[in-house]
Amino acid sequence: MASEDLARALVVFHHFGANTGKRWLHKQYQHVFVAVAAGNYWVAVDGRAGRVEIDVVADINFDLAGFYRRQGFEVVETVRRRGRFSWPWIAATCVGATKRVLGR
Repeated sequence: MASEDLARALVVFHHFGANTGKRWLHKQYQHVFVAVAAGNYWVAVDGRAGRVEIDVVADINFDLAGFYRRQGFEVVETVRRRGRFSWPWIAATCVGATKRVLGR
C-alpha cells in the first residue's frame, strides 16, 4: 500500500454520549469517534444517534492526542486506509461510523 493511501488517525473512546444501549457497554467505552489528519488540519468524524458530525478541530501541528488524553479520554493512534473494499452496509452507530472512516 502506498504511503499516500495512509493518513494519521486518532480513535477516541469516552463515556459520554451513550444512549439506549448504554447498559450493554463498558462504562469507560460508551462512545467512540475518529479524528483524521487531512491536509493541514485534524478533522473529527463523530457518528451520533445515526447522524454523522464532521468538524475541523485543530491545526495538524496541535497535539490532539494529548489534548484528548488530558480530558480523560482513551486515544488509540492508527492510520486511515483509503481505497479498501468495505461492505455496502454498516451499522448506523458510532462504532460503524468510526470503522467506515478508518477503512475497516
